[in-house]
Amino acid sequence: MRFPMIFRQGSFWASFFICVAGLFLAFPNPVLQIPIFIFLFFLGLNYIAFNARSKGEALRWSLLAAGPAYAATLYWIVVPVYVYGHFPLALAVFVPLLLGFVLGLFSSLYVFLVHIMSRRFSWLALGIFGGAVWASLEFAREYVLTGFPWLIAAQAFSVWPESIQVVSMVGSYGLAMVLACAVLWLYYGRKLPVLAALVLLVFVLGYGFFLQDEDYDAPSLNVLIVQGNLDQDVKWEEEIQMKTVEKYKELTRQALGEEKADLVIWPETAMPFYLQEQSRMSFMVMNFAQKQDIDLITGAPAYEMQDDGVSYRLHNRAFWVSRRGVIKDHYDKERLVPFGEYIPWSDHLFFLDRLVAGPTDFSPGTSTAPMENEELALGMLICYEIIFSGLVRDRVQNGANVLVNISNDAWFGRTSAPRQHLHLSVLRAVEQGRYVVRSTNTGISAFIDPSGRVYESTRLFQDATLQGRVKLLDKKTFYHVWHWPINWTLAGISFAGVLLCLVLPPKTPESLLP
Repeated sequence: MRFPMIFRQGSFWASFFICVAGLFLAFPNPVLQIPIFIFLFFLGLNYIAFNARSKGEALRWSLLAAGPAYAATLYWIVVPVYVYGHFPLALAVFVPLLLGFVLGLFSSLYVFLVHIMSRRFSWLALGIFGGAVWASLEFAREYVLTGFPWLIAAQAFSVWPESIQVVSMVGSYGLAMVLACAVLWLYYGRKLPVLAALVLLVFVLGYGFFLQDEDYDAPSLNVLIVQGNLDQDVKWEEEIQMKTVEKYKELTRQALGEEKADLVIWPETAMPFYLQEQSRMSFMVMNFAQKQDIDLITGAPAYEMQDDGVSYRLHNRAFWVSRRGVIKDHYDKERLVPFGEYIPWSDHLFFLDRLVAGPTDFSPGTSTAPMENEELALGMLICYEIIFSGLVRDRVQNGANVLVNISNDAWFGRTSAPRQHLHLSVLRAVEQGRYVVRSTNTGISAFIDPSGRVYESTRLFQDATLQGRVKLLDKKTFYHVWHWPINWTLAGISFAGVLLCLVLPPKTPESLLP
């Protein structure tokens, strides 16, 4: 071996199992979540980067280790593909494996670059450049190949809100750089880099433990979340639609009998019919809002006729039904789920069908403006839109003082997906300094404060209502204001590291020791 390391003996299989176990246990899973195991994932990747005999070997080994690690942690994708997509189980298990290897490509590129940099940079420079490379690749995952920024490094620590307070200053990708940098230094196993790594981690992850709870001086709102817990297989059937309306009305009526609410929120596609049409069920919803004297947010499919008067565009929509019993405003989902709500590159993948039952392909919305009423400005995010930091930032930039995420995680059954989804919502709350209200069909519904604390939540697959008070905040976080300089600085450091690798010759191992 060329460098002193923590793992002085081992093989590819050791790094393989370290990567799989580290990533799987760092995030919500059916066994046990241990956030600090994300460091094991990084250590496994670093082992390959330092020990590979060539750049090609670094790419191959790391992809073979990272791909299955992501696939194991995304095991829950089998459920919607098999149960609702009606794929044979033997084929369904390959879908998370395929997605795992797509995400693994980003990790293998990190290993490839660290392999090259480790032969040219000192431990100090390698940590800085390597950490920036990891952060930049996570940022790229938000946009490349339709975007899927799931299982990002900072997300692992969402279960410990105090440890992620720094994301309000540098964002989740800034925290990712710190984590990757520290593990690179730890990997050397020598006094100076290990001490530097520990100081960095204690300072960054411990920052939030020294913060005092902020007493927000802002108007507040009493919000009611209703979790209908309806069977995903039958909700679109015509005879079930009336029962769906009645169930949401009854759950809401019971909760309002105990305590009045300023705003009631039903989940994504809670109403499985076209609420915009004049129908018996639509009138039931409008009359209920008027009779109960409530403002109601509910998800439902919608359509928009085109100029030719024949064709139309379908939308996944959030409706605002006012206490006067009329539709006051709406928001159409901007970031659609590929293969669920539409087929990407449909000209080439015309033979594929969607996984989601219900209306045909949806079209994306274009407006990110909040839905407003006096002091209230709701930044709407439907389903997995909340995992995209840029979309959430746009809502706040346009004036949202509360973030509302309506979702339907029933597709994933009793798996770890809903909790993984919730933890990404926690990151967004801290990044933007906003309360997040999360209303889902089958759980996990929750209230999250700007410090990332989940102060009220439901269990999976139960009829439930939740009431919580949220404050209407207009202060913007440091990261919100400076997000582009921060993200471009990370990208610039990465690019500089790559350029230096092109001009600097490899050094002897002895000259790189700390």
